[in-house]
Amino acid sequence: MSGEYTYYNDGFFGFGPPGTFHPYGWMHIIPILLCVGLLLLVWVKREWLRNRKGEIHLRYVLAFLMFLMEFSYFLWLLYVGDSSGRFLMMSKLPLHLCDVGLCSCMFMVTSRNRTLFGFNFFVTLFGATLACVIPQTVLDGADPTYFRYYQYFGEHLLPIFGTVYMMIVHRMRPRYRDLWISVGVLSAMLVPSLMLNEAFPGSDYLFLKLKLPLLPDNQYLRAGIYAVLIVVIFHGMWFLWRLYLRGREKRTSRKYEMKQSGRPKTES
Repeated sequence: MSGEYTYYNDGFFGFGPPGTFHPYGWMHIIPILLCVGLLLLVWVKREWLRNRKGEIHLRYVLAFLMFLMEFSYFLWLLYVGDSSGRFLMMSKLPLHLCDVGLCSCMFMVTSRNRTLFGFNFFVTLFGATLACVIPQTVLDGADPTYFRYYQYFGEHLLPIFGTVYMMIVHRMRPRYRDLWISVGVLSAMLVPSLMLNEAFPGSDYLFLKLKLPLLPDNQYLRAGIYAVLIVVIFHGMWFLWRLYLRGREKRTSRKYEMKQSGRPKTES
């Protein structure tokens, strides 16, 4: 698109000056604590949710909220614009890690598709969590008085909530092959991302052009480094998950042995 966009700096749907968002302060921590608190509530009520016939409606509401976060972002871009250049929408296609994770999570919570869950376990829990840990790389000019603040945290925390919700309530578990499916999808995303980053100067898909310490500016070289890092990180996540399962099995076995040892012996 080559139309002219107006860059609004004022009002709820605009931006504040650079540095408006203060990382690791209350405006950063409160949304994360809210998500954690809701997940703790889900954990406490997991049996009630699991056996409730109307639970599917809750998942549809969750999917709708995810859709609202993504769709409202593009409506906001059309209204507000940004400073990335005249090819605004071509530089904002949903090809980022968190966009793809949110879209797949939206379908996963309604369909309970196991492959989509595995994809979200790796992609969403990594990408969205990272985005919530360092939001200042994107969310610089927006605090709680701006729409972008709520849209940003909603876009990233809702998929995290949805993925963990499916683990708690529906006992969904990742498989090792899901790791390689995730790697394959992200590797395939590198091709259009590299092409769009070259074609539209305002683009920075997969953050291949973002200034980062210890990483080269050449996006092709960086793409190769990203691919290796993703394989390593996903295997680290898989190792931690297996470690958790092994620990849980040991605890269950210990409880069973204690229960058995406490029973009175009966004569044969």
